Amino acid sequence: MKIEETLQLAAETAGVGTWHLFVAKEELSSSPKCKEIFGFPPEAEFAYADFLSVLYPDDRPLVEAAIADALDPNGKGLYELDYRIVRPDGLIRWLGGKGKAFFEERNGERVASRLIGTVLDRTERRNIQDALIESEKLAVTGRLAASIAHEIRNPLDTVVSLLYLLRTESSEVKRSEYIQLAEDELRRVSEIATNTLRFYHDPGGTTPFDLAELAGTVVKLFQGRIVTSGVTVQTIIPDGVLVSAPQGELRQVIANLVGNALDAMPDGGRLVLRVRKFMNHRTGKLCVRLTVADTGIGMPPEVLSRVFEAFYTTKGAGGNGLGLWLSLEIMKKCGSSMRVRSAVKRGTVFHLSLEGAQPQSSKGRDGTSAES
Repeated sequence: MKIEETLQLAAETAGVGTWHLFVAKEELSSSPKCKEIFGFPPEAEFAYADFLSVLYPDDRPLVEAAIADALDPNGKGLYELDYRIVRPDGLIRWLGGKGKAFFEERNGERVASRLIGTVLDRTERRNIQDALIESEKLAVTGRLAASIAHEIRNPLDTVVSLLYLLRTESSEVKRSEYIQLAEDELRRVSEIATNTLRFYHDPGGTTPFDLAELAGTVVKLFQGRIVTSGVTVQTIIPDGVLVSAPQGELRQVIANLVGNALDAMPDGGRLVLRVRKFMNHRTGKLCVRLTVADTGIGMPPEVLSRVFEAFYTTKGAGGNGLGLWLSLEIMKKCGSSMRVRSAVKRGTVFHLSLEGAQPQSSKGRDGTSAES
């Protein structure tokens, strides 16, 4: 068997049609499989005009342009695209075509003489792709709905904690402060409800703010749980460290990390929030790294490797696996990063690196100096 016959047999067996276009006379030679794909009997004549006639009307200009590009003497001579046809029996099929042009010299000019190629019926694959796309659209809708529900639950949990503090606080000044914080959180719920088509919600944009004040506010929100669980909090954050980030969203990230830390220390432990200044050598900007560390139960390697995966949770019915995923997405959104390390029975440490910061040197809230 000749090499050409062997190649032809292999193509036919694989369901691939082959064709050969002689450019000057627009003569088309095609294999039986090629004719079958286009809906013509093997013995039927299948001319170049027949090929053009079955092209789907909206796709014909694309096919003709692709052929013209392949025959362009100044181009690469390659032809490749997916397109639709309307077969003589009325069926619409998706085809994938590939080809290569061959050139020769005529009167000192480079001219395309032949275009050979293959054609493959890709209808089933396209149908599967369309089904997967629709499935992913539904999945994205579900994730979006779950994300919105998660974002609403955070400020509502905060309001519950503030109500607990109000019941036990005798100072009118503190009570007024807690009421103001509760109003702020309820206002955030309203913002989320009116922006459900967006993944994240921060109408105020990105403005510099004091990281110490933000972290202090988050710690206050969890004061009830901190006291109940017997956790000791150590905050090493210098005053006057201004960071440029969406304040509401960064507060959500810190609140999520603090909440997870408390979950990991049901029988007490130590929670540390610390800020260190550092120079981002890639951008040349002075930035800050916020560390949230706990001495809790820690995570085994198999959990640690999936900790930022959406919908992955070790909390059973008590968790939805969205907190850390959302937190990482928020950090990416504002051009920052988040890293984690953990060891079983030793605790977990999260590092948030915030770019675009404008830190100022001062003493930390516990009296220690921030590290450079």
